[in-house]
Amino acid sequence: MTDEKSILNLKEKHGQILKLTSEDQLITAYCKKPTFEIYQKYQHLYKDNPHEAILFLFKECLLEKENYNDEFMLSSGNSIIEVIKKDSEFTINPTPQKDEFKKSAALIRYAFQVDPYKLPMDEFYKLLEEALWLQKHNDNRTENIMMTAFAKTFSN
Repeated sequence: MTDEKSILNLKEKHGQILKLTSEDQLITAYCKKPTFEIYQKYQHLYKDNPHEAILFLFKECLLEKENYNDEFMLSSGNSIIEVIKKDSEFTINPTPQKDEFKKSAALIRYAFQVDPYKLPMDEFYKLLEEALWLQKHNDNRTENIMMTAFAKTFSN
């Protein structure tokens, strides 16, 4: 079992950590939130074998390498997916189209000059929301400039 000091060290290193516990409270695992890159690999695996994809996601997020039974790993993997869904205001299909994520990643990279594939999923969605807001703001500004230009052109 992990003590408080170890938990604090994990939080410093990985940011927010997830404490996943079995229904009977006998098994506990500490996990980080998956990066965008890990989540994409999960999605790719999910197409062929959802069971293996969920196990992969759990193992990639696990902070303490211990052996767990498949039932606990599957349950915990599903819990991680639920956390990802809650982190986002967007509705996430567990198998969204690859293009949607590529477009989102490109938008984040352009707006914030960061590698979106290395971001934790919650940070990815926060930045995506901000990038979409910026894009809408710039579109509105461009629209206002165009309306002003047309008004001046046609008033002369």
